[in-house]
Amino acid sequence: MTDGAKRGVTRGYVLGLLGATLVVAAALVVAAWGLLGMALGREPIETSEVPLWFGVVTIGLGLAGLGMLLWQQALSLLRGNKRPIWGLVIVAMFGIYLIWGLAGVLAELTIEETWFSPFALILMPVWGIAVILFWAVLARRIYTDRPTPQWPWERREGRE
Repeated sequence: MTDGAKRGVTRGYVLGLLGATLVVAAALVVAAWGLLGMALGREPIETSEVPLWFGVVTIGLGLAGLGMLLWQQALSLLRGNKRPIWGLVIVAMFGIYLIWGLAGVLAELTIEETWFSPFALILMPVWGIAVILFWAVLARRIYTDRPTPQWPWERREGRE
């Protein structure tokens, strides 16, 4: 990153990046839970009295919390802090674990489906990756002079 002036970033760019990061986080959860479910031969929620939409709502709450933390990360970057706020990364990681565990206790899930669930534990690195990914893309946009990445067929230097 350069020490020079910042590039201007619009609110729309930050909101678009925030939305894209939340979609990536949700996709990583679906993929990780799918692979983990196949490997373990079980589902994230096996208690028959709890509907399956409970997991979707709980992950949705976690994504809403993640969105608020990403907004704080963006404000920090735009104020001139060029390093990620590691406290936000830790809050995001343990926050989703806490949301899953407490919501599971309220829904009367078993302890193996809440606090000791490998599905809950896999959420922590996904949320941490999402915060770091968001910071990296936004920091590159603000503090470097590098142009927008292009696909090989979009580059003009090879054309005549």
